[in-house]
Amino acid sequence: MNRVLLRKTFNDARWLLAACAGLMFLFSWIRVVIVSNMELHQIQRLTRNLPEFIQRLSPVPIEQLVSYAGLVAITFEEPIAYMMMAAWTFSRGSDCISGELGRGTLEMILAQPVGRMRYLWTHVAVTVAGVVLIALAAQAGTHVGINTSYVKQPASRAPWSILFPGADKQAALEPKFDLIPMTKYVQPRMFWTAALNYVCLGLFLAGLTTFMSAWDRYRWRTLGIIVGFYIIETICELTGMAVDGWHWLLWVTFFSLYEPVAFATAASKDPSAGWTFWAADSTGILPDLGPLGSDLLLLILAAGCFAGAAFVFRRRDLPAPL
Repeated sequence: MNRVLLRKTFNDARWLLAACAGLMFLFSWIRVVIVSNMELHQIQRLTRNLPEFIQRLSPVPIEQLVSYAGLVAITFEEPIAYMMMAAWTFSRGSDCISGELGRGTLEMILAQPVGRMRYLWTHVAVTVAGVVLIALAAQAGTHVGINTSYVKQPASRAPWSILFPGADKQAALEPKFDLIPMTKYVQPRMFWTAALNYVCLGLFLAGLTTFMSAWDRYRWRTLGIIVGFYIIETICELTGMAVDGWHWLLWVTFFSLYEPVAFATAASKDPSAGWTFWAADSTGILPDLGPLGSDLLLLILAAGCFAGAAFVFRRRDLPAPL
């Protein structure tokens, strides 16, 4: 019965998973290609004059952001990355209990020799596997992009040259470029810490959505609550970063634990810095969390949400579908 239930759960989710993972792979690949075609020195010159208000919204100091490591790592903070992970976790978490209740299929499934906990953890297993697969697809796309892209650098000119009669002067004066492999500037292993942070974010969103689904009987209401919470947390993060005196809002949003750009740029300078529990540059009384510390806290929150969903689902009544 476990195999049948697992097969049913996977078949219900396979096309969404394939779409999310495939889009993340292609987007990550294309994103690296776009970065490789940027003229970095011109972007650095432009960002020096950005207003302070804009610089506050940067996840890392602007000089670290405008580097090949920082620009590639932004892939994990692009709206598409958030959208793909949210689409998977919100849809699977809300479908786990309230979705099946609304369709009237949960009562028929539990009428079989299947316990509630076995049913719930089967759904959770498929959801967690999907989160990991989407993050691996993002890392795989980044890996392929870095290993297949080339950076244009101005070629060094000879101090003088002779133009013979009949030579194409315009072609001789056109700027020349050398193609340098992207691997000279960044390595795919630098972004494993960002991919792990992406996994932990997805697990937290999946756990929270599953917890809300365990309480409710309508999937549309579950989705409305979790999307509203997501929007409020985003507003808190932006306000805390941009407005003086409101930095305390960063303590009430889970987005303060999701810093893939900061973790990847730190790993580009020192590989061991991407795998530390505490941040090396902490300035307050309490040390700031490093990559592993942030990931661990997200995992603890996710585990608490999944445990809460199991507790509620085990004890609640299952109303008949209307």
